[in-house]
Amino acid sequence: MLEVELDIFSGMPNPTWLLSDAQERELIERVTAYPDQLSPEATDDEQFSLGYRGLLVRMIKLGDGAWADTRLASGVGLPLSFRVGSRPADEPIADWLLGTADSVEESGVDDELKDIARRGVSLIQTSAEVARPTDDPGPPTEGENADQPYEGGEGDTGVRGSTWWNCGSNLFSANAHYFNDPAHVTRNNCYCFASNHLAGVRYALPGKRGGRPASVMSCGNVTDGLRADGWVDGCQANTLTIAMVIWPGRDYHFYRLVTGAPNWWWGHKPGGTPAKYTDDCGHAIYQENGVGYAPNNICRGGYTDFCGYFYQNNDTAYVA
Repeated sequence: MLEVELDIFSGMPNPTWLLSDAQERELIERVTAYPDQLSPEATDDEQFSLGYRGLLVRMIKLGDGAWADTRLASGVGLPLSFRVGSRPADEPIADWLLGTADSVEESGVDDELKDIARRGVSLIQTSAEVARPTDDPGPPTEGENADQPYEGGEGDTGVRGSTWWNCGSNLFSANAHYFNDPAHVTRNNCYCFASNHLAGVRYALPGKRGGRPASVMSCGNVTDGLRADGWVDGCQANTLTIAMVIWPGRDYHFYRLVTGAPNWWWGHKPGGTPAKYTDDCGHAIYQENGVGYAPNNICRGGYTDFCGYFYQNNDTAYVA
């Protein structure tokens, strides 16, 4: 039995549906004809922008259907999980697979999501020069505080919590490699990364641990959830510093400040894909001497509402 997931949200659960036996057989025909359209669920070779990232296919019940018995021309069996839609194709499997959602009454794939998916996947630049901070200190340690004042960057006025550059005792860690480990990358979302917590919760939700889970994807409602989880609007000693954006009515996404002055780098993790240090246009998210990018002035696709910066005086904020 095969499950299809439309990989489009960062924090909230993605739409999923099951293929019928006939659809499974047709997928086998398409995959065996065009196996080069398949890629792993998550790989550093593919850096995705926010929004549509293709479709994921997983076998959720072994021995049920023809999938497990089919072999490619090379003799290799079909993968038990893979992504389609991220590689160029003359006859895209992803387009056909998206259409199978119409046969399921409650797939969760509405016209807006279909329109976004039909525009295709956007991959961003993956060079080490752009995609990594210049200094990756690894796991959090004592004494990694940024005590140099910062005069502020472009677009930082009038934003809730917009004192991140003056928060003089931040704990920083550019530790995307932990979240990108194959054992963790698909099991932790943007909120896990922002909170520096390998929770193993693919859909960690602001407020769930604090007893007030966000129910509406708006700045106000999700901010209430953050506060229930212990986040505050003002700078805290030895704090985690994050920023939140909203795809109105649909989804939330977070960024985390990962290094201190003089190069203030931010990282983020779109859903179950690898964490990175670039925005949707491939810009490295950092500022130096007031010049550069921060989460409120970067490319971020449909996440149009910038909700502010938030703080917590822990090197890990536990989430659920």
